[in-house]
Amino acid sequence: LQSLPPELLSTSTPHRPLLHIDPLGHSYAYYLNPMTQSVILILLVEMLERFCFYGINYTTTAYLTGEYNEGWNADMTSIQASSYVSVSTAVAYTTPFLGAMLADNLLGEYVTIILGCCACYIPGLVLIALTTIPHFMNRVEFNTKAIQWGLLILWPIGT
Repeated sequence: LQSLPPELLSTSTPHRPLLHIDPLGHSYAYYLNPMTQSVILILLVEMLERFCFYGINYTTTAYLTGEYNEGWNADMTSIQASSYVSVSTAVAYTTPFLGAMLADNLLGEYVTIILGCCACYIPGLVLIALTTIPHFMNRVEFNTKAIQWGLLILWPIGT
């Protein structure tokens, strides 16, 4: 920092010592190592997403067949439950190509990530989680539509 001219240094924000002034006179202060915070955030989010994906992926068959709660389940055979998990996994590993085309050609990276997260991933997880609560919203039987939408469509597309 000693070799930089004083007009490139920010004195008001010591944790962001680099200063840039655009042609309109707006000043912007920058970190010395901006990638450190970004990389930590990316790795943390990816770790949590993988934890969620594999946690749901490996427990879904047992959940749908009733191993956890015999009175509240989708009443599926193990073959039906395995096909749900297989379709969900296939959709999850196929849709990144569609997301890449959306991001590169139409919406941009950040909008595509926010859209996938807020419109697909989180609602899918919420639907899957709500089906685990017996008699939620006065339902007498298991909500198979919610698990189909959450497990086969929303969650894997958002993944």
